[in-house]
Amino acid sequence: MIYVILMCIVSLGVALFAVQNSVAVAVTFLAWNFQTSLVMVILSSLIAGLFIALCWGLKLKAQHYLRDRKLQEQIVNLEDEKNKLQEKIEMLMYTQKQRLETKGKDQPAMVATTFKEAPKSENIPTFDSGK
Repeated sequence: MIYVILMCIVSLGVALFAVQNSVAVAVTFLAWNFQTSLVMVILSSLIAGLFIALCWGLKLKAQHYLRDRKLQEQIVNLEDEKNKLQEKIEMLMYTQKQRLETKGKDQPAMVATTFKEAPKSENIPTFDSGK
Protein backbone atom coordinates (compact mmCIF):
# COMPACT_ATOMS: atom_id res chain seq x y z
CA MET A 1 0.00 0.00 0.00
CA ILE A 2 2.83 2.39 0.82
CA TYR A 3 4.36 1.63 -2.57
CA VAL A 4 1.14 2.69 -4.35
CA ILE A 5 0.93 5.93 -2.35
CA LEU A 6 4.58 6.70 -3.09
CA MET A 7 4.04 6.04 -6.81
CA CYS A 8 1.03 8.38 -6.84
CA ILE A 9 3.03 11.16 -5.18
CA VAL A 10 5.90 10.75 -7.65
CA SER A 11 3.49 10.66 -10.60
CA LEU A 12 1.74 13.79 -9.36
CA GLY A 13 5.10 15.56 -8.99
CA VAL A 14 6.14 14.60 -12.51
CA ALA A 15 2.78 15.72 -13.91
CA LEU A 16 3.04 19.10 -12.17
CA PHE A 17 6.59 19.55 -13.46
CA ALA A 18 5.48 18.67 -17.00
CA VAL A 19 2.52 21.04 -16.97
CA GLN A 20 4.67 23.93 -15.73
CA ASN A 21 7.23 23.27 -18.48
CA SER A 22 5.02 23.08 -21.55
CA VAL A 23 7.61 24.39 -24.00
CA ALA A 24 7.83 22.88 -27.48
CA VAL A 25 10.94 20.75 -27.92
CA ALA A 26 12.55 18.96 -30.85
CA VAL A 27 12.78 15.21 -30.28
CA THR A 28 15.18 12.98 -32.21
CA PHE A 29 14.93 9.24 -31.76
CA LEU A 30 16.79 6.91 -34.12
CA ALA A 31 15.57 8.03 -37.57
CA TRP A 32 12.65 10.16 -36.36
CA ASN A 33 12.72 13.89 -35.86
CA PHE A 34 9.65 15.72 -34.60
CA GLN A 35 8.52 18.59 -32.43
CA THR A 36 6.24 18.11 -29.44
CA SER A 37 5.60 19.73 -26.11
CA LEU A 38 7.81 18.93 -23.15
CA VAL A 39 4.71 17.66 -21.32
CA MET A 40 4.29 14.85 -23.85
CA VAL A 41 7.97 13.90 -23.65
CA ILE A 42 7.93 13.78 -19.85
CA LEU A 43 4.61 11.93 -19.57
CA SER A 44 5.56 9.39 -22.25
CA SER A 45 8.86 8.80 -20.42
CA LEU A 46 6.93 8.32 -17.18
CA ILE A 47 4.52 5.87 -18.81
CA ALA A 48 7.39 3.95 -20.42
CA GLY A 49 9.15 3.75 -17.04
CA LEU A 50 5.99 2.52 -15.31
CA PHE A 51 5.50 -0.10 -18.03
CA ILE A 52 9.07 -1.33 -17.65
CA ALA A 53 8.67 -1.44 -13.84
CA LEU A 54 5.40 -3.35 -14.27
CA CYS A 55 7.03 -5.90 -16.58
CA TRP A 56 9.95 -6.30 -14.16
CA GLY A 57 7.55 -6.77 -11.24
CA LEU A 58 5.56 -9.38 -13.17
CA LYS A 59 8.77 -11.21 -14.01
CA LEU A 60 9.76 -11.31 -10.33
CA LYS A 61 6.26 -12.46 -9.32
CA ALA A 62 6.36 -15.23 -11.93
CA GLN A 63 9.80 -16.37 -10.72
CA HIS A 64 8.63 -16.42 -7.11
CA TYR A 65 5.46 -18.30 -8.07
CA LEU A 66 7.39 -20.92 -10.04
CA ARG A 67 9.96 -21.36 -7.28
CA ASP A 68 7.18 -21.61 -4.67
CA ARG A 69 5.34 -24.22 -6.74
CA LYS A 70 8.54 -26.22 -7.18
CA LEU A 71 9.23 -26.07 -3.43
CA GLN A 72 5.64 -27.12 -2.64
CA GLU A 73 6.04 -30.14 -4.93
CA GLN A 74 9.33 -30.95 -3.23
CA ILE A 75 7.63 -30.71 0.19
CA VAL A 76 4.89 -33.10 -0.93
CA ASN A 77 7.47 -35.56 -2.29
CA LEU A 78 9.55 -35.38 0.89
CA GLU A 79 6.47 -35.87 3.08
CA ASP A 80 5.50 -38.93 1.02
CA GLU A 81 9.01 -40.29 1.37
CA LYS A 82 8.94 -39.58 5.10
CA ASN A 83 5.64 -41.43 5.48
CA LYS A 84 6.98 -44.41 3.54
CA LEU A 85 10.09 -44.49 5.71
CA GLN A 86 8.00 -44.24 8.88
CA GLU A 87 5.87 -47.16 7.71
CA LYS A 88 9.03 -49.12 6.96
CA ILE A 89 10.41 -48.33 10.42
CA GLU A 90 7.16 -49.41 12.07
CA MET A 91 7.16 -52.61 10.03
CA LEU A 92 10.78 -53.34 10.96
CA MET A 93 10.08 -52.60 14.63
CA TYR A 94 7.07 -54.92 14.57
CA THR A 95 9.12 -57.64 12.88
CA GLN A 96 11.93 -57.16 15.44
CA LYS A 97 9.41 -57.37 18.28
CA GLN A 98 7.94 -60.57 16.84
CA ARG A 99 11.41 -62.10 16.51
CA LEU A 100 12.34 -61.16 20.06
CA GLU A 101 9.09 -62.63 21.38
CA THR A 102 9.70 -65.81 19.41
CA LYS A 103 13.31 -66.02 20.61
CA GLY A 104 12.20 -65.29 24.14
CA LYS A 105 9.87 -68.32 24.11
CA ASP A 106 12.31 -70.67 22.39
CA GLN A 107 15.56 -69.58 23.99
CA PRO A 108 14.99 -70.61 27.64
CA ALA A 109 14.13 -74.16 26.60
CA MET A 110 17.19 -74.34 24.41
CA VAL A 111 19.45 -72.97 27.14
CA ALA A 112 18.10 -75.45 29.66
CA THR A 113 18.63 -78.32 27.25
CA THR A 114 22.17 -77.18 26.53
CA PHE A 115 23.10 -77.02 30.20
CA LYS A 116 21.60 -80.42 30.99
CA GLU A 117 23.51 -82.10 28.21
CA ALA A 118 26.78 -80.27 28.79
CA PRO A 119 29.40 -82.42 30.49
CA LYS A 120 30.47 -81.36 33.96
CA SER A 121 33.98 -80.10 33.81
CA GLU A 122 36.15 -78.71 36.50
CA ASN A 123 37.95 -76.47 34.01
CA ILE A 124 34.96 -74.15 33.78
CA PRO A 125 35.67 -71.12 35.91
CA THR A 126 33.07 -70.10 38.45
CA PHE A 127 32.54 -66.65 39.75
CA ASP A 128 31.86 -66.22 43.39
CA SER A 129 29.39 -63.46 44.11
CA GLY A 130 30.83 -63.07 47.59
CA LYS A 131 27.92 -64.68 49.41
